[in-house]
This record gives sequence, structure tokens and C-alpha cells, in this order.
Amino acid sequence: MKKKFACEIDCAACAAKVEEAIKKVDGVKDANVNFLTQKFTLEAEEDVFEEVLKKAIKAGKKAESDFEVTIA
Repeated sequence: MKKKFACEIDCAACAAKVEEAIKKVDGVKDANVNFLTQKFTLEAEEDVFEEVLKKAIKAGKKAESDFEVTIA
């Protein structure tokens, strides 16, 4: 399952750092943090998606405290 979320990230270097941290989270198949579009894309198995999303956001905030994700 792949979902896209609005996010807030300050610069391209920060986005790369956050993306790298999120890709190390168990259960993450793929992730992308785009500074220009302010979008965060996460791919994970559907049955554990919500749990992986929470861990991914936590890892992103640990890498860059200004990282914010809007979950609609």
C-alpha cells in the first residue's frame, strides 16, 4: 500500500535526511520526502500500514524536529 501525505519540511537537505531515516524503519518498503511539493509518500504492507506510519513519522521527527505530517 502506498499513500501520500502533506508534510512540512524546511529544506532539500532536511528532506533527504528525513527520507533516509524513514527508509530504515522496519516495515517501510519505500519512502519519499519531497521538499518542493511538501509531500511525504510512504509504502508499506496494508495490514501494518498505520503502525509503520507512526514509526516513520517518529523517525522523521527524530532526524529533523521541524518535520510535520498532516494526516487527513
